[in-house]
Amino acid sequence: MNRRSTGSAANPRSAQTRDHWRRRVLLIQGGYYILAGLWPLIHFSSFTRFVAVDMNPFQSQVFAGLLVVIGAVLIEGARREPPGPYPTLLGAAVAGAIAVVSLMWLPRFAVATGLWADLALEVAFALILILLYPRQQTERRGRGAGRR
Repeated sequence: MNRRSTGSAANPRSAQTRDHWRRRVLLIQGGYYILAGLWPLIHFSSFTRFVAVDMNPFQSQVFAGLLVVIGAVLIEGARREPPGPYPTLLGAAVAGAIAVVSLMWLPRFAVATGLWADLALEVAFALILILLYPRQQTERRGRGAGRR
């Protein structure tokens, strides 16, 4: 008997737990991105006061709009049963990209305390989603091979 084929069948509880937590993280991250993206679109002046960094309104609002779309995609991906690898990968990649850019620029803006808190949150999202990434892709793909 092949050990690889019995991996998730032997412990379905851990796969369900991993899916449960991945769904929750994706929902939280998606909701956070929607709220964070709507804020500069709705009230740009209060957003710039909080961030305490001089920003180009056009570039900031384009990024905010993209963040709202990404948040909606993460929430939709979390609603699937089980959440697939693509929303998990998207969430980890976007959080990682935001964290890297923040690490490059934040040391230049010591006052931007709100952005330091966001950096910590982005690192947490990226690390948690990497840890929760679905491990048994070949088995899941095998079960639903006729769906394409």
